[in-house]
Amino acid sequence: MTTIKSDFCDRKTGRHSLDAIYEKFAKPQLHDTFKPNNPSIYVRHQEGELVHGYQVEKVFEDFKTGFYAEVRSSITYANHAPILVIRGYGSWYPFDRVLEDTPDVFMAKLERQLKSAETVGAIDWLKQQFVNGNPADVIGESLGGKVAQQIAAKYYNYIRSTVTFNALGVCEKLAKNSTATNVFHYFTLGERYAFWANRGDYIPGTTFVISQKGRNWWYKIEEAIVRMASLDEKFRKRRVLMVMLAQWILLNRHNAIVLNKKKPVVVQIDRAQLQIFRKSRFT
Repeated sequence: MTTIKSDFCDRKTGRHSLDAIYEKFAKPQLHDTFKPNNPSIYVRHQEGELVHGYQVEKVFEDFKTGFYAEVRSSITYANHAPILVIRGYGSWYPFDRVLEDTPDVFMAKLERQLKSAETVGAIDWLKQQFVNGNPADVIGESLGGKVAQQIAAKYYNYIRSTVTFNALGVCEKLAKNSTATNVFHYFTLGERYAFWANRGDYIPGTTFVISQKGRNWWYKIEEAIVRMASLDEKFRKRRVLMVMLAQWILLNRHNAIVLNKKKPVVVQIDRAQLQIFRKSRFT
């Protein structure tokens, strides 16, 4: 095994030092759906399976609520913390658990999947890791990011860090009262779905807006298409096509792999800016 420093926060950028790896784990990667080494949590893996330099040690699932998470431990780096990766809205392959997930997606205050994490053993595993002197990182995208925040807010003493990508919000009371530390939020530039879904808030942490090229000409064209999709219905036929194109753009943004691209643009924002973005839905 290769040993690296245990400090997980890059002092120069403020980013989580493993955010590029965690992004691959947390987000769906449709082009690699049927590849056996696809690291995405949206593809089911078996215990003992090797995924991108990590071994899947445990799988936690609750069929009633749709909760699904995997424990992964690095087989390459001794000082990489074990991680609990929580799946977002439904599985891509096989395509299931969408109906079960839906209530937690659209209602910020619901904690059905948090309770599932408690009953199927995920929280007990986090506690045991802490007792063993090897606290875990908790990561998730979209709905998985919401559940990760709920776990961090309630069980902050047992977690090393929490990393979310385009996470859905939690209820405002939970966000306001959270004392969790070492929380990192990443939102894609122009993100909408995370803010439209349940209008929730976010537990305090270090927040970044990420993109491949920033506000370049291509991004501006996409934004123009998204805004045109909300035109009057007097342009009904054109509007239908525009809405479909806009939704494709927004879905791609929500799930796009960004940090693994060459020279991504990463901008840190403060909580006040996040609140502005949240309420305006990045319009």
